[in-house]
Amino acid sequence: ETLKEIKNIHQDTWTIEEAEASRTNYKNQLTNQTYRSDKEMGDVTVNFTIGEYDYPTKKDLMGGDIINTDKGWKRARGKVNIEKLLVALTDDDQYCVIPRADIGAREATTDKAVGIPVSAVELEPQNAEVAPEYWFDSSEVTAGV
Repeated sequence: ETLKEIKNIHQDTWTIEEAEASRTNYKNQLTNQTYRSDKEMGDVTVNFTIGEYDYPTKKDLMGGDIINTDKGWKRARGKVNIEKLLVALTDDDQYCVIPRADIGAREATTDKAVGIPVSAVELEPQNAEVAPEYWFDSSEVTAGV
């Protein structure tokens, strides 16, 4: 009930990317063969640009405050930290659910208008029982009761 659908994603800007893991390999000095490897997983990032939006959506993604109920918006001073649950539906009817994402949004000129490019980085959920990412076929998803 608290999810907010964003219907207008500008052209082909929706992406999900997982950075390659960084590895440190350790070699046996006697054989010069790798005997151990340490790995740091790459970040998972969802990116999209909103082409049409209202001020409450702008506030939800960029922080700040609404002016005159919903007739304007003003930017917050300083650093803004926004975390959201993110649900994305792919063109091939797969839902990607990221329970906790750090939202970075900004203004940018896009085809003679001002869009809101959003970059959401997957964060580790605070509840150890919750996975950082889920995928579901849309045929398995039903509307909430």
